[in-house]
Amino acid sequence: MRKDNNSGFFLGALFGAAIAGATALLYAPKSGKELRDDIQDELDQLLDRASEYSDYAVERGVEMYDAAAEATEDIKVNLKDSANQFKTQVNDLSKEASQEWSKVKSELEQSKHKIKDDAGNLADTVADEATHLAEETKDAVDEVKDKA
Repeated sequence: MRKDNNSGFFLGALFGAAIAGATALLYAPKSGKELRDDIQDELDQLLDRASEYSDYAVERGVEMYDAAAEATEDIKVNLKDSANQFKTQVNDLSKEASQEWSKVKSELEQSKHKIKDDAGNLADTVADEATHLAEETKDAVDEVKDKA
């Protein structure tokens, strides 16, 4: 921002110098030819200064354009890197989630088989106990019959 203030100051100084020069020439006691020559000289100097300022402005514009192009390229590279990192992280998380899901499925399958086995064992135990109870009941009934 400071350079913009310097540019404005330079332009104002250039314009002020041109006005002051033209005013001085108009009030100077000279002949018409001398005055025209002096005005032409001042005009030439003013055009030279304007050309210099124009060259300076073009140079600054090119510098700004180059800086903007470089910054844009840096931003593009950074965004591309960030996108690639994000993609890699998403892929890693997806693989990790898939592995965890496989583990959960495997554990559920194992639990299912264990519950099935435990239920089968419980059914066998209940059947054995029922048979044993039935035998004891039969023996008790037979004993009561014998006593009766």
